[in-house]
Amino acid sequence: MKKLIFCLIAILSLFNVSVSAQDTTASSGSIDFPSRNYGISIGNSTQFSGLRCNFADRHVVEINGINLTLWLKLYQNQEAVVNGLSLGIIPTAGSMQPVNIGVLGVGAHHNLYGLNLTGGVIGASGNVKGLSICGLFIFAERSVGLTVAGLSAGAKRCMKGVVVSGFAIGTEGNICGAAFTCGYLGAGRFSGVAVGGYANIRQMNGISIALYNHAKELHGLQIGLLNNAENNAGWCKWLPLVNMNLSD
Repeated sequence: MKKLIFCLIAILSLFNVSVSAQDTTASSGSIDFPSRNYGISIGNSTQFSGLRCNFADRHVVEINGINLTLWLKLYQNQEAVVNGLSLGIIPTAGSMQPVNIGVLGVGAHHNLYGLNLTGGVIGASGNVKGLSICGLFIFAERSVGLTVAGLSAGAKRCMKGVVVSGFAIGTEGNICGAAFTCGYLGAGRFSGVAVGGYANIRQMNGISIALYNHAKELHGLQIGLLNNAENNAGWCKWLPLVNMNLSD
């Protein structure tokens, strides 16, 4: 028995396996090898580089490499930074880059950068930048790059780049670039090309193509069955097929 125990100790020492209770309030620790800081980690290691597998991330500081997490712990991982590949049912962190893949969703308390893919929802309280593709909804404070959503895509402040959505695109702020949807398209200010079923834009700078176009202030061209530009004079406010205002 003593020889067996000695052999086990020798093996563990050789691979420098460490069982670390890094989150004593929310985790039973982790098994990390060949080092506590890098290599392969199983459990809730809070700072690690390499391949990390954990059931539910809690109070993580920084992960560099591949992070596989299966379950969601709301509000317990808001300041985590994950650099690398994030995989899981709903991987979440404070910030994640460059590749994030979730079955049901991907979320960040701050920013999502890079490639984001999910069958459900992509969301961030800060910025979503890069290529975002999801089956249902995408929402962020700001979105920059290529955004593709099955149902709707929205941002609180602005959307820049190309936005494609099945039923709705909207922001309280600005859209700069190109937006395409079969349904509702709304923005405070739009600069570029807008294509939708119903385009409702406060200030339109560019080309708007829709069944029904409405702009409180048009600087450009409207193409659709019915076009309304409130800053035009008289009967030019409402025109079928084409309406325009080329003033600055």
